[in-house]
Amino acid sequence: MTMNVLHKTKTTALLKGVMSAAASLMVLAACTDSYPTLIHNDGSTIGNDEVYDRVPLMMFVNEQDYFSIIATRGTGVFDDEHAGKLANSLFYVYAFRAAEDADGNIVHNTDYRETSSGGTASDQDRLTAADCLLDGADYNFGMPTKLTADRNGTLEPQTTQKLYFSSAFQDVGYDFFVYHIDDFEPTAANTHREADRIYYDLEIDGSQDIMSGMAPKLTRDVLDEKIRDGKLTITKSDQEQILDIGNYCTFAAHRGVYPVMAMKHRLTRMQFLAYPGDESADNVVIKGISVESRYRGRLTVAARNTDETGIEFDSDRRELELREASPDGVSPCPPLSSDGYVVSYDGSMASLPWDERPGLKIGESLMLAPDSEYALTLYYTQTVDVGGGKTEQRDLKSRYLLKAQETSYFKDPETGAYIFRPGYVYSVKIVVYGLQEIKVSANIEGWEYGGDIVLDPMEDDGVLLE
Repeated sequence: MTMNVLHKTKTTALLKGVMSAAASLMVLAACTDSYPTLIHNDGSTIGNDEVYDRVPLMMFVNEQDYFSIIATRGTGVFDDEHAGKLANSLFYVYAFRAAEDADGNIVHNTDYRETSSGGTASDQDRLTAADCLLDGADYNFGMPTKLTADRNGTLEPQTTQKLYFSSAFQDVGYDFFVYHIDDFEPTAANTHREADRIYYDLEIDGSQDIMSGMAPKLTRDVLDEKIRDGKLTITKSDQEQILDIGNYCTFAAHRGVYPVMAMKHRLTRMQFLAYPGDESADNVVIKGISVESRYRGRLTVAARNTDETGIEFDSDRRELELREASPDGVSPCPPLSSDGYVVSYDGSMASLPWDERPGLKIGESLMLAPDSEYALTLYYTQTVDVGGGKTEQRDLKSRYLLKAQETSYFKDPETGAYIFRPGYVYSVKIVVYGLQEIKVSANIEGWEYGGDIVLDPMEDDGVLLE
């Protein structure tokens, strides 16, 4: 059984000389130097004359999570080819006491209005400063961090001060939450820091990714994996103590057990490629793409009930327009090129099916609210024969309905509904015929792979709206 025991450790031997070899290798020293009432100099005596060590607070994110991140405010993809994006993106972290109440020195429910400076935004309902281990200097944000240059998942807080785990409460466990946000600016109106949760009101415009997550509870499976991966040596009795606490704390950090936070993409990603369908494909210039999506939602980044974290969207919809990639991985994505996109056909392609011909990527990606279907609008100009040996260029548009298929690849494990799932990237492939109707197909690749879908107006599983 997992328990959160919130009291001062009473065994002096437990508190002396517990800096392990793993802890001595810590390279991260950042954040606040004065966690109120809890931080004391090495060797100082507190209360019952027990000696407390200070343990620097180290934090990590899973490597697999951040290489495919799309920035949350129009700065585009970052991965191995986007070093600028990787170096400049911020990840915000909150850490709050995990137990709702306890029998020790801390007996109240965790209050998410508390800050690591010991009060609330208005300094009302001040408690013991033990509820919040970590947040940012700005009450509306978590602690801003960046990935270190070695790209091993280490998060380095962006402050000149130092942060430590609690010295006074060695076995108080904390939940660690992380979210990725770019130039979204929280205000008093869109930030909600309530007693049991923190959430933001936000709107997406198609160029943003939203990621959030937390470090898993310290169950037997999670602890065993950390021991294997970190090559840690932890005694059986210490393992049981860590499991009884169930969350990240000073006692666990002394033994090299630190929070590794797993982030989830909260949106569905679509990328677009055009292929020549016949020799007249260059008569068509693709000028724009938009997808109708829900756009206004609420992102819960931290909560007493950790299952309540994530994003929910209102029912209102609007057209989200595809944009170009950011020129430097930092500035916002500009509008799609006014020159448009043209694909060319040559004779060597005659024996190849269209999906084996060279494809042309259009713009960056669209990030959408997960849904069961989307209406996609394709804007293009086409050279049209008007008779008498004359042609003219016409502005045209076509709308297509993209529907999730009723297969296991689209089944939401939480609701059972069939949707375009968050964390999946769908490659929407546009087959261009100069004198025929343009075709659209899509398959899944990238973040998560779930098989192929075909959304073609010429087939039963695709619908041409207009």
